[in-house]
Amino acid sequence: MIIDELLQPIVDALATTELGAPKTQAVIDRHIEALEAMLALGLTYKQIAAGLNDRGARGRTGAEFTEQSLYNLISRARGRKDRPPVAATRRPSVRPADFGRPSPPSGAQNSPISPELDRFRQRIDQARTHAAMDDFLFRRGKSR
Repeated sequence: MIIDELLQPIVDALATTELGAPKTQAVIDRHIEALEAMLALGLTYKQIAAGLNDRGARGRTGAEFTEQSLYNLISRARGRKDRPPVAATRRPSVRPADFGRPSPPSGAQNSPISPELDRFRQRIDQARTHAAMDDFLFRRGKSR
């Protein structure tokens, strides 16, 4: 039966190994096409969950699949399928050569420091000022 052919790879992927149980969401992410094919054939989430449970498939914690848990897993997998890979969305991590040097006055022009770095340094200075003020106001008479 076609349902068995679609379910068996999922059941095999969910099997516990000597390394432990696989992450359920990762397995569903890898097999989303098979699950969507079953839904397209007219199967319900409840029927698919029952099929997985009948074949001995369990989630990472050992719990049986329910209609709701399978719906949640598939919904998350569908959302991940439409997103670009994480590496494609990350900006390269580049540390400026002048990291750690005092920032120039805010009115300086032709500054090699990016505006983002300048704002970051201003926030750090504000945090230090607030911490010093807190220490002065609230711990003034107490010994450490």
